[in-house]
Amino acid sequence: MRASAKRGALFSTYTHNLTKQVLASDGWSPMSQASSPCLKIVLIVTTVLAAILSKVYLLAAQPAAIVQESSLSQALELEKQKDFAGAERLNKVALRHSADNPEILKRLSIVCQQQGKHDEAIETLQRILKRAPVYPGANAQLAVSYYALNKFDKTIEAGQQELTGNPKDKQARYYLSLALSASGRLFEAIQHLENLQNDDPENLAVMYQLVVDYKAAAQQASQKLARKAPDSEFTHALRAEVLADSERYDQAIEEFKAVIRKNPEFPGIHLALGQLYWRRKDLEMSRQELQLALAEDPNQPLANYYLGDIFVTDKEYLKAIPYLQNALSTYPELTRAYWLLGKCLASSGAQTRAIAVFKKALEQDPNYKEVHFQLHELYARMGNKAESQQHLETFERLTREDQNRAREVLEQQKRNN
Repeated sequence: MRASAKRGALFSTYTHNLTKQVLASDGWSPMSQASSPCLKIVLIVTTVLAAILSKVYLLAAQPAAIVQESSLSQALELEKQKDFAGAERLNKVALRHSADNPEILKRLSIVCQQQGKHDEAIETLQRILKRAPVYPGANAQLAVSYYALNKFDKTIEAGQQELTGNPKDKQARYYLSLALSASGRLFEAIQHLENLQNDDPENLAVMYQLVVDYKAAAQQASQKLARKAPDSEFTHALRAEVLADSERYDQAIEEFKAVIRKNPEFPGIHLALGQLYWRRKDLEMSRQELQLALAEDPNQPLANYYLGDIFVTDKEYLKAIPYLQNALSTYPELTRAYWLLGKCLASSGAQTRAIAVFKKALEQDPNYKEVHFQLHELYARMGNKAESQQHLETFERLTREDQNRAREVLEQQKRNN
């Protein structure tokens, strides 16, 4: 459109100059213009003609601009409807009227990616990058296509190129981390993902990838340790942790005992064994190991918590109270410890203190149904029927919701089988 306007203006100037030349050859001069009505008419006619032709050029350019704008608008609408083939066709129509428009090329690459046409997307993006090597978003999109084609080195290169001009681009950072992870460069990938999570803490894809990479990095590090020192206390401790996670408790205990034989001062070994015996329901052995852990560190929150839990299980409520209080003073996020402590206080007659502790648990988890049941019973004993009834109704509602969820899971498993 701008080119057509320029051509119209040039034509107007050319026509005006040509008229002057013709008139000059007939003896006309600016001084004689005022005294020559015929010459005035000639000038008026030529000026009007030039203006008309200039408008014609402008009008001739308008349909192309209108077609381009309409095509882009329709293409975006088709993208929303997930008609990516239709959006591709319309973007190509728009390109006929603006062949090197980088934004149209970028949208075209995106709809190609959505159809799995990554080679075509790459070719489209490279048309942008030949003229503008750091055009915003182009290298990030290039990284997406290279990653889809398992070209991880090129993904890394494209992601880093995007970040040179746009260091906060989330897509480039995410795909760069994926490519680093796929290339075995786990610690670099984790660093990028942690930085990205700090900037975008609600991104579930980033959280998931961090978990995957943490696990892979831990496995990689443990394999390296096992190769370097296959019979060290550290290798035995790692094996014990893996076995415990797999609920192979007897084998895990043997590995932990091997740790103690090699290094009786190994940090945290008694806590680890105490937790393992607790999970195996061997409460007497768990108590012994946890007391050894507290001999090393009286403020160890988990050792205090597990001991408190064991005393509650044995209905030794007064013994449990100081351990649970110690655990919560160091680790106030232990919601279940509030529930256990509230039970102990209620059983020992400290009803007001018990209510305060139960409310602390509900501040952290309003749907803790066991706490609601305890409050129902406690308020009933105190003669507060309204509060008792309210907590009973909440307990019953939460119980029904849990049962419905369990039923849905069971039905889903049946359908899958």
